[in-house]
Amino acid sequence: MLNQLLHTDHRKNDIVLILAHLNSLLTEFNTAYFNGLNSGRTDAHDISTFIQFKIRVENEFKSQPPVAAVAAELLISENKLYKIVKHYSGLSPKEYLIQRLILEAQRIIFYDRPAAKELAYELGFSDPDYFSRLFKKKTGKSISRFLDYVQDLSWKKNINAAFFNLIVEHLC
Repeated sequence: MLNQLLHTDHRKNDIVLILAHLNSLLTEFNTAYFNGLNSGRTDAHDISTFIQFKIRVENEFKSQPPVAAVAAELLISENKLYKIVKHYSGLSPKEYLIQRLILEAQRIIFYDRPAAKELAYELGFSDPDYFSRLFKKKTGKSISRFLDYVQDLSWKKNINAAFFNLIVEHLC
């Protein structure tokens, strides 16, 4: 159904409708996943702990909370938190936090295009050089190359949109 909506001949796809169908699909995946978990393959407390961990990271990733503090807040040991997060995400708690920070950095670069130093401070890093090295290690691109890549994507997106509008005008 999503594929049909995305490839219809309408002038503008109804974004709200597409997002509603995508949300339904993700809800189905989520339900199927948790039904599988409830079949005895995992502990409900562990999944609850993982969800609480994800919420804590999402709410406080810019302050980069220490793993020990997160574990203490969740009333479990660091070792237990490591095992739970590793089981459900494939990453250690620290790696999970770093991945979230890098994702936020990419989002900020895409929308705001800040200087690397400004970006590092915004994400809670006191050493911009360390942040730059970490960004390159995790993305494979330096911040400036990633910015160039994003600008190239914006240019292509604008060209594609203009081309699409030109075609629509000639068809109508």
